[in-house]
Parts: sequence; structure tokens; C-alpha cells
Amino acid sequence: MKIAVLGGAGKVVLGAIQDFVENKDVKEVFLGDINLEALEARKQRLSSGKVTISQIDLNNHHELVEVLRQYDACLNGSSHHFNIKVMKACLQAKTHYTDFGGLFHWAREQLQYNDEFKREGITGIVGSGSAPGIVNVMARYAYDRLDKVHSVAIRDGIVNRNLDENDFTPPYAIETLLDEYMMNPFVYTNGEFRELNPFEGEEVVDFPHPIGTQSVIPTIHSEVATMPISFKEKGIQHVSFKLALPKEFEEKLRFVVSLGFGSNKPIDIKGTEVIPRKVLAHLTALNVAKKTKEVVKHDDHKALQVVVIGEKEGKASKYIMDCVISPYEKWPHMSQGVFSVGFPAAVTTRLLASGQIKERGFFASEGVIPTQLYFDELAKRGIRVESSFIQQV
Repeated sequence: MKIAVLGGAGKVVLGAIQDFVENKDVKEVFLGDINLEALEARKQRLSSGKVTISQIDLNNHHELVEVLRQYDACLNGSSHHFNIKVMKACLQAKTHYTDFGGLFHWAREQLQYNDEFKREGITGIVGSGSAPGIVNVMARYAYDRLDKVHSVAIRDGIVNRNLDENDFTPPYAIETLLDEYMMNPFVYTNGEFRELNPFEGEEVVDFPHPIGTQSVIPTIHSEVATMPISFKEKGIQHVSFKLALPKEFEEKLRFVVSLGFGSNKPIDIKGTEVIPRKVLAHLTALNVAKKTKEVVKHDDHKALQVVVIGEKEGKASKYIMDCVISPYEKWPHMSQGVFSVGFPAAVTTRLLASGQIKERGFFASEGVIPTQLYFDELAKRGIRVESSFIQQV
């Protein structure tokens, strides 16, 4: 199979690229990005004959279509702001598509392309990292085993023991984190979407070791947008997503947001126009590059917990799905944050490119990915999902 990766010089997408390079069924991996210098450095580090690179502007529709025609599937590893543009190029190129997620508003718009993807005989999937991604398939596993489904509660807890009090190393893309912390989150409650204020609805969750007890808050996420549609047939009434970032990082993120560094509006500084968010992203990238060289062993961890409540054979029933992810020992250069998002996206992309996902159209991960096949693929690199079933006697 031949796979195209857009945003191929990005941080988190490395977890997918490394898997593609090592998978014997992947014959070619194309990396496209606007940053040619970073692409060339990445190709040199990968040292694989499978990898080809090219500078590409995702705003150039014609160029994008011509590139994508040559590949079985595309992983869009760039910002969610480009999801629709890449999807439109995939439609014209007749290339399967997936991405790391569309937050809430983008995902709702993406799902509207279902008929167009079906008509072109291809499949698109929004959200194929860990959350969204793994958690969606975990929810689907429980959904398939219940007769009725009332609620889905998704909780994502992250710790990083490499951080110190002066560190500002994001677990994934800083611009995505800024959107998550600045945009109003949504919940689905009593069959309707409800908009919350940032940081409203905080709760404490006891995650499995080594994450432990964390305070989680709602952030804007695609699972809340997609599951009420995917799970409608069994009566879904409530969906929520809450996140806990590493405490040392999260406190600083709130602070820089309060100062205005999340803004996309240009400001004038002594005659020079700058965009605060771009300045923060640039400085963060420099800091991450420096810290990555200093880290001897990555010590960050993530817990994904999905609680699905419903009925089975007329009795109140509940599935508790847990997945704990730590750095992958065979990729010691890579943090858990990069591995846990990039590798699951590689699994979904390979399932698309190999034809193991048969349905045509545009879906969220819970709508179309074969659960056991997916879990088996994750387990090959040490990511394991556990389930507990509890039924009222």
C-alpha cells in the first residue's frame, strides 16, 4: 500500500510515520509539508528508502489533488483548520482520508460530506488518534454489546514526570491546545447539545496507575459531536468529554491564554505587526526541540477511560473501558504523547489503504472501524484496551 502524510514535518505525526516505515505492507510513504527544511531533516533521520518528500501548500488544491492521486490513503497530520481542504482534494483524487480530529465544529461540518465520499467510492474518517480515535472505538465496543445506550462519558488524563516547574512542553500541538482551552466546550445532555463556558464542569477522576487522581475539565472535542449521531439508534441521551493535562503545563497554559497569547489577531509592537499565537507556537517549538535533546528517557503517560451506561436484556448495565499508554520502548526517541496519537492514526490509515474497512462514506471512528481488528493492531505495539461489564442484579 502507498500512503500520503500531510503535515509530514509535524511533531505528533512522527508516531504514524515511524509505523509506516516499519510496516512491511506499506511500500511507499510520501511526506508533504510547507516546511521543506524540516522535511529534509526528518527524511534524513528516518533513513528509509520508502520515504519521499515534497514541499506542498495545502491551500493549492490542484497541486494537492495531483499528489494524492498516487496514493491509497491520506493521513492529514496538519492542523484541523485544513481538514476540509484536504478532504476536498481526496474526493477529487479518490483517495481514502483520515485525520487527528476536527474538534467540535469542524467534525460536524466534515460529517456532512458522507454522501460525496460514498459517491466517489472512498472512505473518510474524522479523528483517528487516541482521543478522538481510540476512545471512539472503545465506546463502539461497549455500544455493540448493549441493547440500549443512555450515556457515554470519556475521560482523558495525562501526566509527564519529565516536566519541572519552569517547563512548557505541550503533550501535542500547541495550536490545538489553545483552541481546546479558549473555545467554549459542548456536552450532549438530555438529547441536546449544550454550550459551556471554558473550565466549567470540572471533576475529579481516579485514573489507573501511573496516572492517578486528576482534575478533568470539558474541552471542545469531536466525540461529543459525532457519538449522538453514531449511537442514535440505541437512544443515546448524554455524551461528555473531559481532559486533564499535566498539571505543571496546564497552569502555564491558562496563564499564557489569560495574557492573550492564544489570539490570532495581529498586534502592533513598535511598528512591527505580530500574531501572538504564532509567536507562542514558534517559541514553544524552540523549547520543545531543546528539551527533547535533554530528555534521557521519556516518562509521560496517558489514561483513557470510557464509561458507557445502558441496558442489556432489560437490566441496567455498564461497560467501563480502560486504556493506559506509556512510551513505546522500541521507539525510545519518542514521547508517549507522540506515540499515543500518531500510532493509532497509522493503524486507521493502514486499515483504509488495505481495504479492510469496507464501508464507503464519511464517518467518525466509532462508525466504521472493526473494533477487535483495531484492538489487535494496537496491541502489536503494546497498547491494550481492557473492559469491565457491570450489570444490576
